[in-house]
Amino acid sequence: MEGKLTGLWVDELERSWNEISKHARSQPVVDLSDVTFVSAEGKRLLRSMFQQGANLQSRSLMMKFILSQLQSGSNEDRASRNGG
Repeated sequence: MEGKLTGLWVDELERSWNEISKHARSQPVVDLSDVTFVSAEGKRLLRSMFQQGANLQSRSLMMKFILSQLQSGSNEDRASRNGG
């Protein structure tokens, strides 16, 4: 992926993810190294993809930070649902 993850591109990624994840035999890798902006709706989608097993990766420092926030928030969500 590259550019901005916002608006119609969030919808397009969600459609693509739904199709890929249906047929994946292993954890799909999503390279976000060339993404320059992620909207709130894009972050929600990435968090959902992570929770469904996507391997979200990036070489970009900005994206690594965003991913760490999404993944740590995801762990907190799981802990609160499990009474932890």
